[in-house]
Amino acid sequence: MPKIVVIYDSRSGNTEKMAKAVVEGASTIKGVDVELYKVGTRFPVSSLDKADAIIIGSPTIYGNPTPEMKAFLTSVADLKKSGKLLLKNKIGGVFGSYGWDGGWVTDALAEVLKNLTIKVIPPVVSAVDQMGGMGIRISEENISKCRDLGKAVATKLKG
Repeated sequence: MPKIVVIYDSRSGNTEKMAKAVVEGASTIKGVDVELYKVGTRFPVSSLDKADAIIIGSPTIYGNPTPEMKAFLTSVADLKKSGKLLLKNKIGGVFGSYGWDGGWVTDALAEVLKNLTIKVIPPVVSAVDQMGGMGIRISEENISKCRDLGKAVATKLKG
């Protein structure tokens, strides 16, 4: 059964809500297994090799992914370079949230996936926190786009 791994980081809960919507969308396609992991929690990095698709998300911290997400992605790149992770023939997706300065984080995350030889499937979802960090305020439109992202990646896997 094709497998999707969704890995995210979240500070205020916005990106976590987006990650759960991605999983919800991917889960609408029968015959696809979806795993959800938060950076900083324990999970086997080998799950990336076993996955057919990897979707990542992060909030924006001064225009970049969180330091924890950056460290995770650096580790993944190092493991790939050393041959411990193969990451061949995988597809992926990207989502992220921001409070101001635009959603540059999604551009950075998409570039990281491309450098890992993972083909990024649209839509890339970049969502603004409607209340500037005062609670979870991602619009329903952007949550719907996250569901669409999960569904698009799962549909591509089922091909």
